[in-house]
Amino acid sequence: MFHQLVSKMHLCGKVEISFILNFNLNIDLFLYEEFSSAFNDKTSGKLEAHLVLDQLRCNGVLEGIRICRQGFPNRIVFQEFRQRYEILTPNSIPKGFMDGKQACVRMIKALELDPNLYRIGQSKVFFRAGVLAHLEEERDLKITDVIIEFQALCRGYLARKAFARRQQQLNAMKVIQRNCAAYLKLRNWQWWRLFTKVKPLLQVSRQEEEMIAKEDELSKTKEKQLQTENRLSELEEQQTQLLVEKSALQEQLQAETELCAEAEEMRARLAAKKQELEEILHDLEARVEEEEERCQHLMTDKKKMQQNIQELEEQLEEEEATRQRLQLDKGTVDSKLKAMNDEIFLMEDQNNKLNKEKKLMEERVAEFTTNLAEEEEKSKSLFKLKTKHETMITDLEGEELPSAKYLPASELYFVVTCF
Repeated sequence: MFHQLVSKMHLCGKVEISFILNFNLNIDLFLYEEFSSAFNDKTSGKLEAHLVLDQLRCNGVLEGIRICRQGFPNRIVFQEFRQRYEILTPNSIPKGFMDGKQACVRMIKALELDPNLYRIGQSKVFFRAGVLAHLEEERDLKITDVIIEFQALCRGYLARKAFARRQQQLNAMKVIQRNCAAYLKLRNWQWWRLFTKVKPLLQVSRQEEEMIAKEDELSKTKEKQLQTENRLSELEEQQTQLLVEKSALQEQLQAETELCAEAEEMRARLAAKKQELEEILHDLEARVEEEEERCQHLMTDKKKMQQNIQELEEQLEEEEATRQRLQLDKGTVDSKLKAMNDEIFLMEDQNNKLNKEKKLMEERVAEFTTNLAEEEEKSKSLFKLKTKHETMITDLEGEELPSAKYLPASELYFVVTCF
């Protein structure tokens, strides 16, 4: 389990992580109450496969993985792709400058990838899920092989150097041993002692010869020095010229790189513009097709409209004939209408007069109604007086008649008038 965890951590370090989903391998919360006894087993390395699939399906992980595998979720820029994976195709790209897109196309052809696993865009390469991880594994294997080979070369070089040093030490030890053995043999020999004492005296006679040889050597060295100085001056002049040429070449290179960058930007802009124009062209072609279809429909509609126009012209001629007849009828109707308008005008005058008379009659009727109401009130009051006086008369008739002469004259007059 630890090695699996370490391998998973290495894989996480190699790829770009979008999210990490943690789920329980031995328990499902929805089914805990029903299957609680089956979930008490927490043994490491043991899991319920159908429960894990249910969890993944409910969380949408399987659907997300399916959608991710159908598309191209991994993408990388041309320069980064060439920088990282050029080690897998060492001889596919020639030396010198090459466009990033062309280099990526050559590299992908050398890698022999399935065309369904990648798509090449304007500035990036798109891969299906798992392709970049596979390339990373191959890159790691290639790097490990290169490092192992480099380490083997370094160890071989160091071993050869150590062996050569040991060989020199061994030869030196043998020489020292041989010289020590010879010295031990000759140190007590009389002729050797004589040789060691006479040898310094022999070098005195050779000093003049050595001085002449040294002077000759000194003159030769002076000549060599002069030649080297002349050569040095020439080389310095060449160096200055080369520096000037180098600076000019650097300026030219910088200008060329700037021009190349501008050309690359121009190419990218032109490519984007081309893509936009292609899209516009596709849209225009679709619109042209739609317009052609509309034109065909309009032609058919035009033919129908022409037929309708002919029918309408015929109807218009008929309507014109009827209009002329109606125009004649209109003249007669206008004359009749004028006469009727005159009659209506007279009728309106008479109506106005009748309305005025009606108003006067209504006013008189209102006056009569008010007078009638007053008279009715008077009649009611008189009727009340009549009943009152009748009761008085009946009372008076019950009394003696002689007493009538004693009544006041006003009352007597009132009684007479009442009767």
